[in-house]
Amino acid sequence: MNKKEMTSKEYLQQIRADDLRIEQKIKEYESLLSRKASLVGMNYTAERVQTSPDGTGFTKIVDRLVDLQQEINDDIDVFCESRHKKISEIHNLSKPEYIEVLFKRYVEGQSLNQIAADMGYSYHRCCHIHGEALKEFKKVSNF
Repeated sequence: MNKKEMTSKEYLQQIRADDLRIEQKIKEYESLLSRKASLVGMNYTAERVQTSPDGTGFTKIVDRLVDLQQEINDDIDVFCESRHKKISEIHNLSKPEYIEVLFKRYVEGQSLNQIAADMGYSYHRCCHIHGEALKEFKKVSNF
């Protein structure tokens, strides 16, 4: 999707989507790490056979772990910069309630019901503030 066509909501939802992608890569890394740990060494007490394992399975897993760790580190760097930029843009809004609603919704991942309860608003009032905040965000942000 072209950035020009993206809505404020879609732009801010990228924070959570990017965070989830990193979490999933970390889970993949942990899975590979446990798979590497479960690989058994050669049994030198057993009877010898003509063929021997080439060790490529272990090497492939280690190579993938190294690559994945670098990928995760790179993703985290980009995520932190992007998240910080979006938070700064939220802080540029004119009304404190706009800032609070958008921060709670898109940075902290709270539902509008939770936000309404935390702020002492009705759900409908919170939805209205959310909508107005997104409109202002579109005007003041640089995406």
